[in-house]
Amino acid sequence: MAYQVLYRTYRPSRFSEVVGQEYIVKTLVNAIRNNKIAHAYLFAGPRGTGKTSIAKLFAKAINCSHFNGEACDECPNCKAYLEGNHPDIIELDAASNNGVDDIREIIEQVPYAPLIGKYKVYIIDEVHMLTTQAFNALLKTLEEPPAHVIFILATTDPQKVIPTVLSRCQRYNFSKISLYEIKKRMMEILDKEKIPYEEKAAEELSRMAEGGMRDALSLLEQCLSYNPDELKLEDVEHIFGLTSVAEEVELYLKIHDHQISEVISEVRNIYTAGADVKRLAANLLEIVKDVLIYSDQGKERLLTRITAAEAQNIINVVPNETLFEDIRDLEQLIAREKQSQNFLVYLELCLIRMAEDKGTTKETVTRVTKTIKEPEIKTVEEEVIETKPVKEDIQEEKSEPDPEMQVIETDMNYLLSLLLNANKDLKISDQIVYNKLDLYAYEPEKRKFYQMLIGTELFASNKDAIIISGSRSQADNINTLSANRDLYRFLNKEFGIDKMVYAIDQDKKRALIEMYKNTPIEARRNPAPVFVEKYNIEEKKEKTPEEKLKDLFGDTLKVEE
Repeated sequence: MAYQVLYRTYRPSRFSEVVGQEYIVKTLVNAIRNNKIAHAYLFAGPRGTGKTSIAKLFAKAINCSHFNGEACDECPNCKAYLEGNHPDIIELDAASNNGVDDIREIIEQVPYAPLIGKYKVYIIDEVHMLTTQAFNALLKTLEEPPAHVIFILATTDPQKVIPTVLSRCQRYNFSKISLYEIKKRMMEILDKEKIPYEEKAAEELSRMAEGGMRDALSLLEQCLSYNPDELKLEDVEHIFGLTSVAEEVELYLKIHDHQISEVISEVRNIYTAGADVKRLAANLLEIVKDVLIYSDQGKERLLTRITAAEAQNIINVVPNETLFEDIRDLEQLIAREKQSQNFLVYLELCLIRMAEDKGTTKETVTRVTKTIKEPEIKTVEEEVIETKPVKEDIQEEKSEPDPEMQVIETDMNYLLSLLLNANKDLKISDQIVYNKLDLYAYEPEKRKFYQMLIGTELFASNKDAIIISGSRSQADNINTLSANRDLYRFLNKEFGIDKMVYAIDQDKKRALIEMYKNTPIEARRNPAPVFVEKYNIEEKKEKTPEEKLKDLFGDTLKVEE
């Protein structure tokens, strides 16, 4: 048999093998089970994320005679698909067949019934490449096709598809596959191929793939062509002209040690050796991001590029203010990538700017702090005058604690009732939102919600409430009246989630799990509904001048005629 490249050899043959698009797969499987199959689908997303693979699996599944969550692979339809000659699954590459005549050929075949399957499925790849005339020719058929015809349109550029076509399709947006999922899949393939590997090498290839599984496997195959016996980080760096993390950290430290001549010399040597200086800039940005996260959270598991020791070395030398300025400089540099033909010049200028003394270092921060703390020399009369009001202020603060900062204690039986009403699908839906909180790590106005929830985990979710678990201090912080109200309004405004948030520590979590286990099966299956009182999120409307006058003077104010 002729050799097949890795991405074709390991193309998903079942829904369970699809990586990174679980929610799309689940929706399509449920549509087949419930016999609610639409007549036209649009699969949109970046390259290498599984659009064509899922389109083919969906075409096979809807024609399978014994579908039960997966195609059986044994019926005549499945066998014809596996052999690559199913007469009712037609693929068209719109990149090379984008004219009116190509579409008319499809339209002429549409009225004829399927030969062996239940449906005739047309998969049009790169559909955005069709001409405007070809799109218009397809419109009527796409809107009202025969019952036995299904169209699946795939594209990496949905904004180029005309709106009249978009409105006739069920749209599924494919997301980039996470670094972790690409790395995991790559290691599974290496294990099947019985090829030893360094995990760091697989991680670097996953990062280079930028969310595309096909790109990752193509890069992997290139490395295995160079060294078929083992996947090594050293080989990856050599083949693709990458700099090691240690070299990048050392370069960054030299920048802030003002060794600018050495920095420029090293960058030029890297460029001469064939390394990608654009990727070097992106890697430096990722290093700065890691340092900021580690300085704030102190958790190594949140680091993506450097180790905790490397992060700490940078923290000891570079203050946070400078790190934020470096992020802005590197972001501006990377934004120039497509505009500048000589990127190396702009990189050197950026590094020179980063090496400038920005006026704030660890030493100056310490010196300023000490200066502020030095007491002023005052006369005895001044001290006596200032002492009395200070004592009164202290007494007032102790007498009445702020009710906004009081921790709201929730009864364990009430939490159990929330847990009994929890739903797995709702938890999955809320988990997607929960995973987006990293986006607010550097937004000044919303950063507090990231800090409030970082390190916690989503424990359970129902239609009215979310239970999260974390440390005791985190739970107490979230359960204060002020924080809980702000968090509720943030989730509602940003994500449309109208749910109360209850936080529990690890001890309460274990106790709650035990209570759930001891609950009778009948009570679990038919839990009593729970009333959840939510905050009022209606914004106050600005009063009109007439309403303000009425508030001041009442109904006595009359306009003289």
